[in-house]
Amino acid sequence: MPLSFEVKETDLLGRVGALKVGGKVLETPCLLPVIHPVSQAVSTRELREMGFRGLMTNSYIIGGRRREEALRRGIHDLLGFDGVFMTDSGGYQVLEYGDLGVGFRDVASLQSGIGSDLAVTLDRPTGYPQSRGAAEESVDYSLENAKATLKEFGGAATSWVGPIQGGLHLDLVARSASSLARAGFEILALGSPVQVMENYMFSDLVRMIVAARGVIPYSMPLHLFGAGHPLTTALSVALGCDTFDSASYILFARGGRYMTHGGVLTLESMKYLPCSCEVCAKTTAGELQDLDQKERTRRLAVHNLLMLREEVEACKEAIVEGRLWDLVEEKSMTHPRLREAFVELSKHSELLADGTPLLKGRGLMLRSPEDLRRPELVAAGKRLSRVMKRAPAREARLTAWDAVPVGLGGRGGLDGTRLDTYRVHPALGVYPAELDFVYPFTQSVIAAGLGSGDGLKEAKARLRRLGYRSVRPEPSKRGTRRVRSRRTRRGASPSPRLSSARPR
Repeated sequence: MPLSFEVKETDLLGRVGALKVGGKVLETPCLLPVIHPVSQAVSTRELREMGFRGLMTNSYIIGGRRREEALRRGIHDLLGFDGVFMTDSGGYQVLEYGDLGVGFRDVASLQSGIGSDLAVTLDRPTGYPQSRGAAEESVDYSLENAKATLKEFGGAATSWVGPIQGGLHLDLVARSASSLARAGFEILALGSPVQVMENYMFSDLVRMIVAARGVIPYSMPLHLFGAGHPLTTALSVALGCDTFDSASYILFARGGRYMTHGGVLTLESMKYLPCSCEVCAKTTAGELQDLDQKERTRRLAVHNLLMLREEVEACKEAIVEGRLWDLVEEKSMTHPRLREAFVELSKHSELLADGTPLLKGRGLMLRSPEDLRRPELVAAGKRLSRVMKRAPAREARLTAWDAVPVGLGGRGGLDGTRLDTYRVHPALGVYPAELDFVYPFTQSVIAAGLGSGDGLKEAKARLRRLGYRSVRPEPSKRGTRRVRSRRTRRGASPSPRLSSARPR
């Protein structure tokens, strides 16, 4: 089946795009709720009405319990859903119960026969914890089946998804991903993150995604298995995950767990419902608690689904507005392990810069040391290094970044020679004042004291190394610098939207 991916808006590695599978389209980032092929607490009709255009189910369960009917009717008719259907190979059951005794041909022929739009080749999840030797075996087994499936079934109507394995062994993750890309797969899926996330190992999740995303083409869509938590959605999107699947909405509901934008609460201990979705607006916490188990689970599942959908939509809007970094940072404050993950993400600014526009319609909010490593600043620093060239012997004037912008041009020096003016940015260091109105040199709001220290002293020494005979520092005029905001549909911004530049 023809598959294409059109990127429309980008920020960090997050993409608002159109994933086209045959004649169907998924707008990314996209959550694919996992449904049971036999019993569903929330019907496929309800899921469609909520706005979900893609679902995921398990081909192994279909093969064991509804095989003949599925082959006769096709998966879309069988489960009553006309959107994109993605089917798993049964890899999670392998992780839970061991070898299932099936081969790649059995799995592929079933998925192709029932008309899956996207189908995962037979794999063996690495899992956690896992020894190096076992991880290598899972990678080799999964790669062998993936290549064999693509060779034998590549001409079928189904688009095949290559599963990336390797777990916490990052070199194996990179080898698995690059091998699948070279083999000809058009979409890949990162496996084995569920146990990592269940153990709140969010920094390791960042490293796993980076290991995979860093070796495959930017244009290739990446799926993340089992990623259905409101706190990790923005993090995963920022790292370049385009689609997700998760059964968390129903699993959490069965355990009486209520999703919020700030985490997960236990319904039993709640007195209020801090949400206005169609479930929460019509009931109270007490009434929800008093329902029988089946109905309570169903309503909680609907609420959790709507909460997850809101998280995905918030990511899309953040990408369009150029504030995905801010969204990830805000989410990171909800849990110490997420904060550690944000710090880890900030170490990969050069990779994140691949999808970050050079110009944005809003200034940068610099609130933490990690913000000083934003990809916009990293890219600007590289451009700045190309213009900081050796100067002839003359005098320079040096002003602090928080002084009133000096604008363009310079002033005469004490001996009548030209006086060059420089500023000192807390993150970018010394730069020519002519760049004051070039993004992002002054299009920033910086917390007091952030990036300060010996900035002026270091800047003075650098200018002398460039050849200036004299460098005259001027005192900061803190408090006199005023920034006018320009209100647009994207909110208050220190500068107009200059470009919708695509990634370099």
